[in-house]
Amino acid sequence: MDALLRTLVAGLARGEADARALESLGCADPARAGERLCAAAAHPALATTRERWLPELLLSARPAAGAEYLLELAARLGGRLDLAAVPLLPRLLGSSDALARVLLRHPNWTAELAGALPGAPSAADVEPEWTPIRIAKYKGLLRIAARDLGGRPFEQSLAELSQLADRCLAAALACAGAEAGVAPPALFALGKLGGYELNFSSDVDLLFIRENAADGGEPAELSRSIELIRCFKKHLEVPSEDGFGYRIDLELRPEGRQGVIVNSVDSALSHYENFGHDWERQMLIRLRFVAGAREPGEAFERGLRPFVWRRTVGNDAVRAVRAMKRRIEDERLEAGRDDRRGFGELAMLVHRGWRGRGGRFGAGGRGDRLGPRPWAAQALPGGIRPERGRHHALPASDTLVRASGRRRMRGDTPSGRCARHL
Repeated sequence: MDALLRTLVAGLARGEADARALESLGCADPARAGERLCAAAAHPALATTRERWLPELLLSARPAAGAEYLLELAARLGGRLDLAAVPLLPRLLGSSDALARVLLRHPNWTAELAGALPGAPSAADVEPEWTPIRIAKYKGLLRIAARDLGGRPFEQSLAELSQLADRCLAAALACAGAEAGVAPPALFALGKLGGYELNFSSDVDLLFIRENAADGGEPAELSRSIELIRCFKKHLEVPSEDGFGYRIDLELRPEGRQGVIVNSVDSALSHYENFGHDWERQMLIRLRFVAGAREPGEAFERGLRPFVWRRTVGNDAVRAVRAMKRRIEDERLEAGRDDRRGFGELAMLVHRGWRGRGGRFGAGGRGDRLGPRPWAAQALPGGIRPERGRHHALPASDTLVRASGRRRMRGDTPSGRCARHL
């Protein structure tokens, strides 16, 4: 503990708050922060261990908010709150409004944070019922956030968040299939989830693919498959006292909003062969099978390879990537968001580099936009990923993803604000 923290902790133990020291820690309202921290330090259920938890709370993003949450949680749990058993709880309360409110609704879930570094979320299948799915998601988020704050390698956070979403989505697909009375189609992830880069408040980009009808027409159960997907989306997005599941984005499917929400293998491949754009090739780099019918899923992946990974890439494709990059920048500038040197630009540069070198498929890869990560190669075999190696920009991109993840955990991005109201 450094001298500043020791001085603050000693003063708070006496009921005194050093406003200048709190300001140096980044507290926007040092007077209010001092008041709330002194109150927490003097609370009967918290006072005996304050020398242990105060430094953790002071090192959080918002110590004053964390102190308020800690006081309320102590009032709800009474003598059952043992901060020695959950040492990362104070820092989590001061780092995420959304997760702090989850714990206030379910105080007993503090048990998920037990230990110096809580374990990763269970790898077991999630029960295919809507309430258990939401509970599994939020208990998993609590563990992942605490592990992130506890200092385990950041790359594991992206993997854990993505694997948690995979298990919840697989359970939701089974639950929706049971309600619709039809076998689920193949479910693919795209975007951040497809690349195992999900953060704390991302929506999930998904694509549904069904098997071809035997006679080439529409299968009799198509209407029930559409009902299944609508049920899936509705139940995952609707808020409840247990929170919500995931925000589902289906607009990356062929023909976007105007297209059907579930395509057959042949109809999807026909779209990409005849009408596919360069941005769709980039999007499909991170296509990844998640759950559902494996046979049409494998057929779809096989058929896509010539479309996504052509043997040669001409200058027209490079110009198309540059045009898309300019369009993204112009639209964000018009919206007042000048982050052209952020993660979006880095992603475009990586795509351009891969496409220019001519990506190829390996037997053991996945659609990771930023190249094969060690944890992905070891833990997540199978699927689609280029054989070629690691891009030189990966360390910088990881830093940007880490910063974005922390902001979203705290809840100060647009999607974070959305999640905070649910």
